[in-house]
Amino acid sequence: MSTLGKKKFSAPKGCAILAAVIFGCFLLVFAVVGIQTWGPLKNARESMAELDKALGPNVTYRPAPSGEIPADRMEVFLTLRASLRTACDEYGDVQQGFDQVEALDAQEAGDLSDVGEVTVGLGKASLAITPFLARFFELRNSELLAKSMGLQEYSYIYATAYHDQLLSRQTRHEIFSDGMPLSPKASLMLQGCLSRQLAAMDQAGVEAMGQDALTAELKKMEDDPGRLIWQDGLPSSLGASINPYRERLDKMFCGATAGLEMEHGSSRALRVAIE
Repeated sequence: MSTLGKKKFSAPKGCAILAAVIFGCFLLVFAVVGIQTWGPLKNARESMAELDKALGPNVTYRPAPSGEIPADRMEVFLTLRASLRTACDEYGDVQQGFDQVEALDAQEAGDLSDVGEVTVGLGKASLAITPFLARFFELRNSELLAKSMGLQEYSYIYATAYHDQLLSRQTRHEIFSDGMPLSPKASLMLQGCLSRQLAAMDQAGVEAMGQDALTAELKKMEDDPGRLIWQDGLPSSLGASINPYRERLDKMFCGATAGLEMEHGSSRALRVAIE
C-alpha cells in the first residue's frame, strides 16, 4: 500500500523535473543566441551612428539631376558588393534548414521517415538566423563607413542597379516579405532621394519632360509604399550609366540577402527571414 502511494507521488515529481530541465535548456539556448546577437547588433547601431556622424551633410543623398550614377561611385558600390557577397554563402547555409521544411511539405504522407532530421535542421536554422542578421548589418555598416558611402546612396544604387532582379518572380517569391521589394521605411528613404533630385532639376533647369516623369514616379511611390523605385522602367539616362557595369553587377547579386540590403535595421529583416 505504501509502495503504491510512493509511485503515485513520484510520477508528478518526475514530470516536474523533466519540465524544469526542458525549460532550463530553453533558457540556455535563448541566452546563447542572445549573446551571439547582441554584440553584432550593438556594433551595427554604433557603426550606423558613426557613419552618419562621419558623412555629416553628405549622409543625405541627392542623385544628379539626370539621375545618372557617376562612374567613381559605381566602382565604390561594386567594391562594397564584393565585401558583402561573402554573407550570401553564410545565409545559404542557414536557409537550408528552412528549405528542408518546404521539401518535407511536398512529400507524400507515407514518406516522412526524415521528420526528425528536418526538425533538427529547422531548429539549427532558427537559432542561427538572428545572429546572422546581426552580423550582416554589422558588416554592411562597417563597409559603408570604410568606403564613405551612406545608406541612402547605397540603397539608391542598389535599387536601380538591381532593378530587374528585384522585380523577378523568383526573388519576390523567395525572400520578400509580403512580396514587396521595399519596406515603407526604405521606400520613404528613396522617395527622399527623388524629392531632392527633383529640387536639383528645378535649379538646373532640366527640361519639363524629365520633371514630369519624376513627379509622377514620386506620386506612385507615395500611393504604394512597397513600390520599387522606377518600377515601370528606369529612365534612359540612369539605365545608360548602369549598363556598362551589368556583368560585374550580376556576379555580385545575392538573392538571399536582397531583402536586407536597403533596410536601416533588422526589424523587417527578421520578418523576411522567418517567412
